[in-house]
Amino acid sequence: MKKIFLSLSLFAALSVAADTRIMVIADPHVMDNSLFDDGTAAKNMCSGNPRVPEYSMQLFDSAMTIVAKECPDLLFIVGDLANEGELVSHEHIVAKLAQLAEAGVQTLVIPGNNDIANPNAKSYSGNSKTAVPSVTAAEFETMYNDFGFKQAVLREESGLSYMVYPNDQLAVICLNSAKENTPTTQYNAGGLYEETLVFAEQAAAKAKEDHRMILTLMHHQAMDHFNLESTMTPTYVANTGDEYPALIDMQDRLLAAGVEVIFTGHFHMNSISRVDDLEGVHSLFDVSTGSLSSYPSPIRSINLSDNGVMTITTATIDIYHALEQERNTNTAKGLISTLAAKLYPYVDTVKNKMPTLAAQLNLPASQSAMSTDMQTYMLEAFLVMVNELSAGDEQLYDPETKQQAVMTGFDNYISYVCKDNAFLITGVKTLLVAPRLVLQNMSKSIFYNYVGLDETDVVEDNSNTITISTNSQSTAVENMYAPTTTIRKEIINGVLYINRDGERYTTTGFLVE
Repeated sequence: MKKIFLSLSLFAALSVAADTRIMVIADPHVMDNSLFDDGTAAKNMCSGNPRVPEYSMQLFDSAMTIVAKECPDLLFIVGDLANEGELVSHEHIVAKLAQLAEAGVQTLVIPGNNDIANPNAKSYSGNSKTAVPSVTAAEFETMYNDFGFKQAVLREESGLSYMVYPNDQLAVICLNSAKENTPTTQYNAGGLYEETLVFAEQAAAKAKEDHRMILTLMHHQAMDHFNLESTMTPTYVANTGDEYPALIDMQDRLLAAGVEVIFTGHFHMNSISRVDDLEGVHSLFDVSTGSLSSYPSPIRSINLSDNGVMTITTATIDIYHALEQERNTNTAKGLISTLAAKLYPYVDTVKNKMPTLAAQLNLPASQSAMSTDMQTYMLEAFLVMVNELSAGDEQLYDPETKQQAVMTGFDNYISYVCKDNAFLITGVKTLLVAPRLVLQNMSKSIFYNYVGLDETDVVEDNSNTITISTNSQSTAVENMYAPTTTIRKEIINGVLYINRDGERYTTTGFLVE
């Protein structure tokens, strides 16, 4: 697996007449200003948020001004339009998109996990928060009918996925990966159910039959963008739950159908990743765009030529960067909490099976206490890592120092647990060698910009193009993605395996049970 990394730049002047000009926004999380005041409830909600909801409407409106000025052929919004799915926030978005339509910009939207039937839709006044209306799936479709659904040439039989032919050469397949929320639960995880994946295959087949280039939209990420993402933070990568086809099967089937590029969001990171077949002949790219209401408020601009060359640049809205970076502290704390959850079973083991050793250590009383202790030693380095993830990993900025800071923080926490006793430190490091390697693998992947076994997979800031199949090639594409045996690379906990038709083998050929 390799990543393609793109340069941050101002919007380029895209002037080739035959080209399709597209802009992409992800996760604007618009919270209408009528939903909060300057009371304690709103301040608490904002301070504990990984986003800047109090400025989300201003950021969205600024983005709409930028899009109107650039006047692209298409605008993609890849889910989580409203902060927590509030009806009034959706109404504001629809009004702005209607203004864009009058200016000649065609918008296509897909829902995110926050947009529909969200039990967290609230208003904040004084010291109180109050439930407010969200929207049903049917209401979402009605409200956004002019922004994709009405133009559909193909619809999923029961769902919000659809395909649009926005011009003479392009097909855009819009896939709903959001899991249906309940009156008490808003789901972060999602993916493509079997029926939605079948629809994607049918839509791609029709697009190829009609000799069109294919672009795809989906809220959840279609692959890992750093080592162990789907292990450490599985709810951000599609199809990690048991109710869905396996992630690798989803990727294989989309590749086989001729899907080559998927625009995603959800993780609030600006990143482009790809998975290849074993021979490296066919690739599926995931162009993930960061949240408009989080650092650094990115907007992507794509120029798609009539010969299938896609050039991608990224601009940012800089007004609230300092506050957005500060809010990323909440995300960094969340990652440390995830790490603590992975480590706390070791604490229980020591307490239950090695009481003599436990008495010599500063062991936390609970998983929550462990997370708090770890933050003391690791939060600063993790915040740097989160900011780098959010801003985009198109370039390397002193990765060795940053990655070493993460590991130093971890080792300093171990020293605290061991009360700086060198003998105990050696023993605990031996006990924690596996989770330490996991953290090292993940953090190094983030700072050195690769998904794979090591940094030799890095493609540094020297490729800002993706080439996809054009309409003149589409008849040949039909047979291009149909191997009798599906063979894929698969990396689990930093170990490379070969997956053949769903069965996992070691690189030496042994079947993994």
